[in-house]
Amino acid sequence: MKDNTKVLQEKKIGTKGIQSSHGLTESIVFAFFMISLIIVNLFHEPWFDEAQAWQIARCASLKEILFEIPHYEGHPALWHLMLFIPAKLGFPYELTLHFFSALAIGISGWLILFRSAFPKVVKCLLPFHYFIFYQNGVVSRPYGYITLALMLMALTFKGRKEHPWRFMLSMAFLCALSGYGIVIAGGVAVAWTLEICVEKQWKMNSIAFWKDRRVFSLLTLLAFAVVLLAQIMPRPDTFAFSIEQANPTWLCMLYSFFAMLPDATLLNILSCEGMPRFSSLNSGQFYAALLIGILFLIIVWLWGTKKNRSFFYVPYVLYSLFTGVVYFSAHHLGVIIAFVVFWFWIAFEDEDRGFSLKQVTGKLTLSEKDADALKKLAVFLCMIPLVIPILWTAVASMNDIRFDYFNARGIAKFIKENHLENATFLVEWGEVTEPEWSDEEFFEKVNAYGLDVSIDPVAVMPYFEHNFCINLNGGRDDMAYARHQFASAEESREVFRQLKEQGPPDLVVGLIDLDRIYGDEVSRKDYVPVYKISPRYISVWKMLRTFGDSFKTRYIYMRADLAEQYGIKPIEN
Repeated sequence: MKDNTKVLQEKKIGTKGIQSSHGLTESIVFAFFMISLIIVNLFHEPWFDEAQAWQIARCASLKEILFEIPHYEGHPALWHLMLFIPAKLGFPYELTLHFFSALAIGISGWLILFRSAFPKVVKCLLPFHYFIFYQNGVVSRPYGYITLALMLMALTFKGRKEHPWRFMLSMAFLCALSGYGIVIAGGVAVAWTLEICVEKQWKMNSIAFWKDRRVFSLLTLLAFAVVLLAQIMPRPDTFAFSIEQANPTWLCMLYSFFAMLPDATLLNILSCEGMPRFSSLNSGQFYAALLIGILFLIIVWLWGTKKNRSFFYVPYVLYSLFTGVVYFSAHHLGVIIAFVVFWFWIAFEDEDRGFSLKQVTGKLTLSEKDADALKKLAVFLCMIPLVIPILWTAVASMNDIRFDYFNARGIAKFIKENHLENATFLVEWGEVTEPEWSDEEFFEKVNAYGLDVSIDPVAVMPYFEHNFCINLNGGRDDMAYARHQFASAEESREVFRQLKEQGPPDLVVGLIDLDRIYGDEVSRKDYVPVYKISPRYISVWKMLRTFGDSFKTRYIYMRADLAEQYGIKPIEN
């Protein structure tokens, strides 16, 4: 009896030892993960998307953030509301943004490492995925919190019957962050509704059905989602929906259904801010991605179970339809990665998986040696979609540390060093304009509300208290952000009329047809180049960087008399 007790005690001690070693490994990985995340964040320079959210939070009123701006931004107000108080109180711009992005992905990484059901090697590698660590944890946008919301959904999924409100609140959090979140949460809600209906044998007319807390929580989520949809419904002049589509919708749908996941894990079909609607997709990579994507969807079906398949396919189909028909950009690949992590998390918690490698090798009646070889091959193939994005993370992080991510810091430094905060700037418009166009052609094609994102003054404005760009919403300090609104020909004419009334600017950024605005009052010859803008626009993407003269080099020009007055020497153009 004593011997048996001793054996049991030794087993318990052994189990504790194993558990602590497991916890120690995850703790070391998490410490390395957070240190790496903080270091890269400190080097990262916010670009337009990040500055835009900060400027909205800093300049706009609460009423505008809740009821006007979401129609043009395309996502609910939660991200702007999160930044609202620190931006209004004057917290440090870059540090605050870095804190918010690192916080979301830091918590997400902790949940994956310590609370998920993944195998240990997957737990330790997954937080370093390019679209989790870098695109969502370093580049500050609401997508980091979408990742966190989906991890919370995975965490609360198993207890959805006993604690439906926890699962529902995590879905509501996802909805409040993005239109993509509404689509995914809507798909999960549909799958959950089907699960409840099957459990209740489709007796939806019974009182017991409507008294179920799960049904009531789903109805609450539906009401919340309807309010959010009303908040983000695009207006007729929303810029994103005024651009003519280059690729047919069926091609965009093919990308969304089949090529999107391989693009997020193995390939590079959409570079930088590429969109299926406009980017060239006729490449070998695209066709390879279609085959890989089809194979992946088959594997999900075989590996999934009756209980969890619908929680993948319903949201996935809805998301693919939405991104194929409505709107999608390359950085949104991080959303689908977070969703896939959510599904595999709940699938690993399901004890009734469709098949295992052991079952497959058993059915093939292979020798022990061949079965072992097949197992190693399967593990190797499964590791590829994890390892490649980690290589992207390493290269992208190094490039972010070594090179400028954007040009805003350099421009802000030039302005501050030369005390030009009170000078007036006129910035190049994003639409290509030709001097030979007639006035009618010019005003039909130019969007006077839209500026060139590669030198957009919005990215510079967070470093200053005053809006010194006279064609950024008339230089208004309460609207020092992009409106994402398309100006009609009449509205563009009015903007140009107001610019002429104000008189010529002190500085010109980029190439502008000054004659069309000011006539004989001023010409290009009156300005001299004083600063060369770094052309490293969106220089970091996966294992690529774009810098040097690969983008059009632009200059800041200053009136010659003012340059002499300020003691600024012209540079070689």
